[in-house]
Amino acid sequence: QETRPCHNCIATNVPCTIGVSKRGKYPRKKTARHTPKTSTPSHSRSPSSHIEDSKVSLSLANEQHNLPQRNYLGYPTAPLISDQADDIHQTVFLGESSPLTVVIDEGHHLSPDTSTTTTTTILQTRLCYPIPGHSDVSHARDEALRARKVQLEHQLHADGAFSFPSPSTCALLLQAYFDWFHPCFPILDRADVQAFYLQGSLSPFLLHAMLFIGVSPCTDDTLAQTEFLDRHSAKFLFYSHAKALYDADWEADKTAKLQALFLLSFWRGGPSEDRDIRYWLGIAISLAEKRGMHMMAKFSLRSAKEGRLWKRIWWALYTRDQQSAAALGLPPRIRDEDCDVAMLGSDDVRETEVLDDTSVFGVQQVGNLEYPVEMAKLARILRTIVATQYSPSRSLPSQETRSNLHHQLIEWESNVPVELKQESAVTPRAKFLIGLMYMTYHNLYILLYRPLFLHPSENGIDRHGQIAVDAATRSTRIIEDMLSHNLVQYGPTHLITHVFTTLCTHTLQFKRETGTGRKLAEHRARLCLLGLQELQRSWDLENWVLELFF
Repeated sequence: QETRPCHNCIATNVPCTIGVSKRGKYPRKKTARHTPKTSTPSHSRSPSSHIEDSKVSLSLANEQHNLPQRNYLGYPTAPLISDQADDIHQTVFLGESSPLTVVIDEGHHLSPDTSTTTTTTILQTRLCYPIPGHSDVSHARDEALRARKVQLEHQLHADGAFSFPSPSTCALLLQAYFDWFHPCFPILDRADVQAFYLQGSLSPFLLHAMLFIGVSPCTDDTLAQTEFLDRHSAKFLFYSHAKALYDADWEADKTAKLQALFLLSFWRGGPSEDRDIRYWLGIAISLAEKRGMHMMAKFSLRSAKEGRLWKRIWWALYTRDQQSAAALGLPPRIRDEDCDVAMLGSDDVRETEVLDDTSVFGVQQVGNLEYPVEMAKLARILRTIVATQYSPSRSLPSQETRSNLHHQLIEWESNVPVELKQESAVTPRAKFLIGLMYMTYHNLYILLYRPLFLHPSENGIDRHGQIAVDAATRSTRIIEDMLSHNLVQYGPTHLITHVFTTLCTHTLQFKRETGTGRKLAEHRARLCLLGLQELQRSWDLENWVLELFF
């Protein structure tokens, strides 16, 4: 319950009064609302309506890809025009440079009797401003807009955007998601997802995105148990439905939308496709910043649980942004100097709720707590390396800068938790996460010393350039170990970048070496090619890239 005077009035130093509503006190013309009988609210839909939904024909895209008819799982479809929204969704973040903060700052000349708690609350909320209800699209009263929204919802139903495969297929794909992808990017609350899924209330936008991801790490034998003919068709189907829901602006839950957008950034379209990795990731980052995730230390959230979720989402965005930017040679969208977010910790990743069904949604392992934390730390070092070594406006990096970064890498390795030490990799799951992490670590050495490796002196590669070669050699050993345990196919997309970087290093070394050194470089390069071929089974790796090395 709100106290008087309220925090906003205290902040602006004005009297706290409650306005008198003028609703119904002036004459207005009545307008007839024509609501189609078929648009039944989601919460009141009967079981028979779900059966009818299962008979909706699939879209033309499904027919072109020879995809099987799919069953509707009975997920209630919330109306496009929602009458309710969480308070956190009805605020917008405006940073320090916004002129609105000047007005709010004037209200911070508080009287001496103002409590410390009230002062802290004002300081924490001054950057988040409520959106008036009439400004929200979900509360629009324009009949033409509402009619268009209803039409879009019918079209989405007709195109199968609210249809899903059989429950057994969904279970297989969700199991693959939580077994292999979720430990790398824990952007979801596992217990909440399970509860919403079993209740039939999980966001269709998010569910399509999760199934899209789950197709990649599932094995060939698992995929054969589904109704899909091939991996690409299955991914294209889920991606297309998720994209259609996004284009229709269907999802009202901002957190679910952000999570789904992050997952869609793993879509690997053609080189000329506009909606690629950076497109979806850029939208997700923009939405996160609009909600103030990049400055979450400046304000409080509704619960500690939500705060932990926000930190996991933000650092997943940060890590993915730095990885993709470095891989493509493009500037990252997130800059450290614009952010005020505490580093991710194991307590932010730890799950405390017990699941009812661990066969599908899995259970958190010990190594899962530390892996995303260490990857976030490596992502920050990655950003510094790229900024100092590869920025177009940079001066030539000094040896001191390179030595400082080298020291940061050594310090990181010395502080790796015991659960993620290489000697702790005794189980396949442990080998998988530890291998991914150390591949990332060695890739940073390659990036740091690659300029010296590419431009050796007349006497050959000096000891600094040799560091890049040694890092590539250690990465190759990890690839070989993961190949021997059939783990490469489960790797996320940044593993492609690391393997490819290692391959390029060995290829150059092959051209420069003679005798035994040349044979070893060729052997290591072939191991990298074998790893890329395994990854090609899971992700849409461009064939022309591999053909350059055959």
